[in-house]
This record gives sequence, structure tokens and C-alpha cells, in this order.
Amino acid sequence: MKKQLLLVLALAVQSCSSDTSNPPSYAAAIQEAQDAAYEVARQGGTSVGIALVSRDRVILASGFGAADLNASVPATENTMFPIGSVSKMFAAVAVMQLVDRGLVDLDKPVVQYLPSFRMADPRYQRITVKMLLNHTSGIPGTRYIGAETTIAVRGYAEAVVASLADQRLKADPGSMAVYCNDGFAVADQVVAAVTNMTYADWVKKEIFTPLGMTHSSFSLAPFADGSYAKAYRGGVPMPQEYVNVDAGGGIYSTAADMAAFVRMFLNRGSVGGVQVLSTKSVDRMAEDQTVGTFNPVPWKGMTYGLGWDSVAEAGLGQAGTKGWTKNGGTFFYGAQLLVAPDEGLAAVALGPAGGGYAPLAITQRVLTRALVETGRLASFPKPLPPQAAAVASVPDGLLGSVAGIYASYDHVFQLRAEADGSLTLLTLRADGFAPTYAGFRYRADGWFMADAAPLLSLSVVSGGANQYLAARSSFGDKSYLDTMAYAQRVTGRGAALSSAWSGRLGKQWLVVNEHPDALPFMVGEDPRFGLMTLPDLTGVLLALPALPPMNMGWQAQVLDGSVSAQTASMMLLIPGLYGNDLNDLDVVVRGGEEWLRWGGAFHRPLETVQVLAAGTSSSVAIGPEGFAEWRSVQRGTAPVSISISGARAWRLYDATFQTLGSGGAAVQPVVADGQGLAYLMLFGEAGGNVTVAVQ
Repeated sequence: MKKQLLLVLALAVQSCSSDTSNPPSYAAAIQEAQDAAYEVARQGGTSVGIALVSRDRVILASGFGAADLNASVPATENTMFPIGSVSKMFAAVAVMQLVDRGLVDLDKPVVQYLPSFRMADPRYQRITVKMLLNHTSGIPGTRYIGAETTIAVRGYAEAVVASLADQRLKADPGSMAVYCNDGFAVADQVVAAVTNMTYADWVKKEIFTPLGMTHSSFSLAPFADGSYAKAYRGGVPMPQEYVNVDAGGGIYSTAADMAAFVRMFLNRGSVGGVQVLSTKSVDRMAEDQTVGTFNPVPWKGMTYGLGWDSVAEAGLGQAGTKGWTKNGGTFFYGAQLLVAPDEGLAAVALGPAGGGYAPLAITQRVLTRALVETGRLASFPKPLPPQAAAVASVPDGLLGSVAGIYASYDHVFQLRAEADGSLTLLTLRADGFAPTYAGFRYRADGWFMADAAPLLSLSVVSGGANQYLAARSSFGDKSYLDTMAYAQRVTGRGAALSSAWSGRLGKQWLVVNEHPDALPFMVGEDPRFGLMTLPDLTGVLLALPALPPMNMGWQAQVLDGSVSAQTASMMLLIPGLYGNDLNDLDVVVRGGEEWLRWGGAFHRPLETVQVLAAGTSSSVAIGPEGFAEWRSVQRGTAPVSISISGARAWRLYDATFQTLGSGGAAVQPVVADGQGLAYLMLFGEAGGNVTVAVQ
């Protein structure tokens, strides 16, 4: 298969769209793109789209590899890829277009344009439109329910706005810039309310059409085979990915179309004489939005603009020029924009994740090669040498002061002081803390570094009332280092957990409101929600989310359970990226049972799932909210046949919640012989009934 891919790759290189009729030719930059594509192929990647543009032309816009391996369809400049969060740039442009037309004021409250927006926190009224675009709104994070599926699911942004009515803010609006997907879903609804059009229709009419982006689309319907690049796992093609998060991540686009989009920024809002955005708005989008915010460990990679991840990109910065960048990732794909506005050049990379594909590194390589070729950069950046700095004497008491527990939005860490004067970083897993990196020794620059990983350094810094685990690491093309707040130190609360929370430890809950065609189901993620504690963290709970998103595996988030017996509260204040996707955990009593609400997800108790007896038939009522119902059957020495009618879909799990099977109305489950219970998740229409007969 790889030999076939390399042949297709060679054909794609020969057919790339480029213009070398006028100097400079950018031949070296084009060759760099081709080399990067070959490297992806050699490491098992299947396709990549790359573009390089200047203000006056498209230098390169090409697809490399195979859009469809089985059909031997080559990727071209018009092959579509999901661009994930790069879609946020279109949302920012859409809002700024409304600003240009005097229909929206960035500094006005969101509620002025979207009266239906409300939260269970009075501070929400202070959220401005600009805060949605610069990640300072304080909105907790992301409603993953229904976000990524294998069929189109509409109404996602409306569902986000509705679910926020039950949620609280994690920080004062405007005080801290931390990545927030849900803010862009609210922006989607602001655009719709102001224009009386759907957000997607506005983007098509006001951005895609004037820029000639004829091969760009939202995830609304099946695409023809060969028109988009398929993702593969173990050589098996994955189904088309529907990213229903229109403003936050829902666009499919191509190398050629994205070339037109980034050229618009190079030309101060216009392409081909068409003014899509005012020059003032282009400039406003590129202003550093982190200035004046809580930011104890500045991170150039997350120096937010309006839409932009960074308006001070570190790779180009270390080469002496300004860079704007935006990354995007979905379940199976990744994308990157990199713009050098002062140099009049920009690069794009699109492709399926894995196989050595690194979109930021590709855009940096192509763009810096172009800068070298034209003499605007003296030499091509080289990867940093993996050489550790000399060990220095550890200041008295430092090891003991930095040792402890630290947490990000999805992981819990322990920084442990060793008898030999080094530090070990451990990561919490289901069975306890496991070493991730060891041998961190103090260096003369005040950082701890391991000889085995000299491009990763750790330090602990203070910020406000908290301490933060700072990480300094190489990024992108590995020619530079950048520093970030990676985790926040966590200590015990003033009070112990209530008996109510203590009684919930060891119990599990099952998610009920995810869409039956959600990608986390397809890849076999665990549908159980759980709770745990750590002995040194009095009053602190750890939430173990069901269906962890984005293929991230086992996750844990710390919560303050010391104040209320019904709500465990968010407790992290980490700017940048690692304090995103936080949630309060609320206990909601339904039918006398304790259910859990975690952001937009609802969970029912596992312990009260009804067991269906053999030889019986049951009618299962689907409530008005359309939540899935759970039932179980006892396994034995012989297979158990189950007949289901009236269901949209079903999923079957064993006692450890490994997937045994799934299907729709035309397929019936059979439980193989075994021990324990098998669990059946039933999806039906709201207000309907599902009949289940156990043979």
C-alpha cells in the first residue's frame, strides 16, 4: 500500500498548481513542500494539502498523496480536508464584517445582540462580542455532545447556547485568555441573530463566494468519494467526519481555497479587487488580546488575536519576523495557517492526523525556506541540538517547595523530589501515578532539565494566589523553544468532602445524551462517568469523564467538592490552552435518582439500570428530552438473543464496557456467552417507545 501511495504522491507533485513565470520562482520553497509531503508518506501518512502564497499570486497549491487509497484517487489542490478550529478564522471574519457594516460593536455585551443568551452566573451579562473571539469570555469550554459524528447533526450552536443556561463562568469576563470553543458557538448565534441568516449561509455568501472558495463547505451532507481526503486507521478508511461545530470547527476546505483565504489577509482584506474585510478589521484581528490579562507564563504560541491562536508566532519570531498563526484539529485531521504579514507570504497545511504529519512544522518549513530564498532570512532554521545545559547546585529548599500535585484540564500530575536531588514527573492513570519523565536536574538558568530529554524543561512559577508548572519545549520545526503554563498546583480545600460526595465515590454513571453516531462511540470510548479522590487533597474530587473527546484516552479533572454537597466546582485558572474545557459537576435529582450534569452531558446511575429477565418483553419509554435508555441482561453459558423494535440505534457493552456490538433498526444484537451483565444502550425518538424482547 505504501508503494502505491508513493506513486500517487509522485503524480501529485508533478501536477501541483504553481506559478514560476516571474521571479522569484520560490523553487526551493516548493521543493521543501514536496520533501515534507514525502516524509509524511514515508511515515505512513496518506495525504496532505499544502499552499504557499504571496500578496500577488498563488505560488503553490497542491494535494500530495492519495485522497482515496483503495480507489487510487490522488489528492489535488481541490481535495477537501476538515480544517477543524481553523474554521474559527471564518467566524472572526464574519463578525468583523458585521462590525465593518456598523451592525455589531465588539465592546457591546453579547446579550444586546442575542437576548436568549444567559448563564447561571450574573457575570455573563458582562461578556462582550470581542471576548467570544479572543477567548476571554470565561465560558467554561466545549460542549462535546453532538460535536463530531458520522452523519450530519444540525442545531449544535443552538444546543450550546441552551446548555450554557445551566453553567457558570470559570473566570471574570476579560480577565484571562484561555481557549474556548463554546464562545465561537455563541458567536455563530450572534451572526445569525444580526443577519437573519444561518451562520453557514452568511459565510458562504460573504466569504466563500467573493473569495472564489468553490470547493469549501460545511459538514452538511455526504461528500462524493474522492472529493475529500479519507482518514485511515490501520489501513481501514474511516467514515466521513461531520464536525457539527460550524463556527468553531465545521469547515471542509482545500489547499487552493485556503490559499485564497490567507491571501486576503496579506492584501489587507481584499483579493482580486474584492474587499471582503476592511483594513482596520484586519489590523484589529492582529492585536495581541492577552495584553493586560492574567498571564503568569506568557506563551507565544497562544498570544491570541481575534480568531488567531497567536499574533506573535514563535517560529517566525525567532527568525526575526512577525507571524500570525491558527491551528485546527478534529478527531482524524489537522490543519495550520501561518502568515508572515510584513513579508507578504503565507502557508497552509491540511491533512489526516498521524503518520508523521505535523502541520505547524510544514508551514514553518515552507515559509522560512521562501524567506531564505528571497534573501529576507539569512539561513534556514535548524533543529535545536539535543544538548543538556550543565547541572547547577539546587538552591536550599527548592526541591521540597516545588514537589506536589499539579493539574491541567484533563490530567493530574505529581512532581516528586528524589533522594538524588532530581525531580520526576508522574501522570495519574486509572491505576495510580506512573512516571512520565525522570531525572530532571537543576540547571544554571533556573530550570530543571533531564539529560534524556534536553528540549523539555520544567519550572514552578507563581501567579496570583497560585503556583504553576511551567514547561519549556521545542515546537513546530524544533528550531526554537516556547514556554507555557502546563498545570496548576492543587492543594487540599479547607473542608473535607461531605458524606454525600463520599457516598458517591466508587459509583459510576452512564452518559445518556450523546448522539448515536458520535465519533467517540465509533472508536470505542468508555461511556461511564466516575469519581475518585487522592489522599493528599482534602475536599478535592477528580471527575473521570465519559467518552473522552478527541481520541485523548483516560482523563481526570480536579474539582472543589468542599463547599456544596450538590455541586463540585471548577478550580483551575490556567491561561492559554491547558485550562480550557472545564466544567462544574452538578447533581440533578430525576425520578428519585441522582443524575450528574457535566457541562452539556447528562449521566444516569449505573447501579439502577434495570435488568431484563430472559423470556420477557419490555416496553422502554424514551422521555421527552430524547435521552438514551439503558438496560442490562445477564450473560450465561449460552448466547442471548435480543429483539429490538422502535429504536433508532443501539449499542451493546460487556461488564467492563468494552463494545460488543452496535446497530440500527435492521440489525438485532446477540450477547455471546460469558459472565456478568451486558449493557444495552437504546436510542429512540423523544416521546416514543422501544420494545425489547430477551430470548
